[in-house]
Amino acid sequence: MTQNAIAIRDDMSLGQLGDMLAKSGYFTDARDAAQCVVKVLAGKELGFGPVASMTGVYIVKGKVSLSANLMAAAVRRSGRYTFKVNVLTPTNCEIEFFEIIGGKRESLGVSGFTLADAQKAGTQNLDKFPRNMLYARAMSNGVKWFTPDVTGGPVYTPEEMGERVNEDGEIIDAQPVKPAPYVAPEPPKPAAP
Repeated sequence: MTQNAIAIRDDMSLGQLGDMLAKSGYFTDARDAAQCVVKVLAGKELGFGPVASMTGVYIVKGKVSLSANLMAAAVRRSGRYTFKVNVLTPTNCEIEFFEIIGGKRESLGVSGFTLADAQKAGTQNLDKFPRNMLYARAMSNGVKWFTPDVTGGPVYTPEEMGERVNEDGEIIDAQPVKPAPYVAPEPPKPAAP
């Protein structure tokens, strides 16, 4: 190792990591250590590291929500599934999902989401980023329908959960919930003789 080399330690406790992530100020939807730890743990269950979890995992109304990019990564990283974007225009997105069996891709089906679908669903940012929004919805539907085991069940984008998002599907104007103070349970009272 040279004198200028940087040593990266991986022996930080989860609490220390959460504290460091919160203090960084980079993540507007998680401002305290506990919120950061929850995001990191949720991402870890899906095989993602701390930074990917902080930027692509959201807790919305008590439910885990993922960015479309993390969903796509989970599908590809599974080794069992993959997908192909067949159509991506400002009015239509079609993503075909495949299961890999014996080294060959077998189609599971196509998840499509159109501009008309998006308008009916009240999808945000269609005027600015229609392809991004259609892709996110086609991806989340496809993961729910064809590959739910890569996420442990149904998963939604933050926008589907009612959050305002930007062109990358990241929550904007996030207001972290203030956690309730911890109150230790009272010890049991000794039984009367």
